[in-house]
Amino acid sequence: MAANRQIKTLVYIADSKPVLLLVRGDDQLNEAKVAGATGASVYRAAEAAEIVEALGASPGSLGAVGVTKWAVYADERLRGANDMTTGANEDGFHFKKVSFERDIPAARWADLRTVGAGEPCAKCAKALKIRRAIEVGHVFKLGTKYSEKLNATFLDEGGQRHPCVMGCYGIGITRTLQAIIEQCNDKDGIIWPLAVAPYEVCLTPLAVAADSQAMQLAEKFYAELTAAGVEVILDDRDERPGVKFKDAELVGFPVRLALGEKSLAKGEVEVKPRNGPLFAVKIDEAVAKARALVEAGRSGVR
Repeated sequence: MAANRQIKTLVYIADSKPVLLLVRGDDQLNEAKVAGATGASVYRAAEAAEIVEALGASPGSLGAVGVTKWAVYADERLRGANDMTTGANEDGFHFKKVSFERDIPAARWADLRTVGAGEPCAKCAKALKIRRAIEVGHVFKLGTKYSEKLNATFLDEGGQRHPCVMGCYGIGITRTLQAIIEQCNDKDGIIWPLAVAPYEVCLTPLAVAADSQAMQLAEKFYAELTAAGVEVILDDRDERPGVKFKDAELVGFPVRLALGEKSLAKGEVEVKPRNGPLFAVKIDEAVAKARALVEAGRSGVR
């Protein structure tokens, strides 16, 4: 029997009671819709022992024909279905030629299934496209649970007092940062957009002695960029150049200025945008170039 001619029966425990959820054999149950269909505040898939106790059969031989003890919910796609096959609630046995109107008349209709790409929209008939999304916020429907305890009430138009219906929402800062990192990265690490970068420019002197030309210039650049409103970090660790460069890429600073003896001897500073090629500029142009890159990033210019 083809999957679209089968009735798939799933057993869930909703608010401590078994319920039967029916979908077509080639469809998948969308668990997020179970609460809306059943009104249950707590639900889960039933375990094997609970299924046998409720229906007398194991998964694979389950059905809703003749079931009156438990609530039955059927997906809208099964409305009007005839000539279907479903389990007989006896291991190894099934019913054929099942008609919903005749054999499962007590079923409550609900939207239970997961839609698939390419299905027509119910409103405009255009093909559905499915894309991954990132959840960055939550809405909590609190009802009257807390308002009753806090005696938070209101008067209706008839002067009667009722508990307030409460809710709250929030956008998680850490979740938002995680979402940004998921979208903005490469094999070397994070690529922070300027709008959320912890620092916009990383100054990387390769000699960190206080009297070295690299450190003195780095401190000068730091003061000038900070005065211009640029967020700067100065990497004054006494580490090898490769370690410093790798860490800067991993952390994802949008712009890196490297001050090394070889480049300074030529009167140059190396500039490395996080998502662009390395290039050199004259020492007296380094601050202006860093500011220009930052301004371009802030305005969304590539």
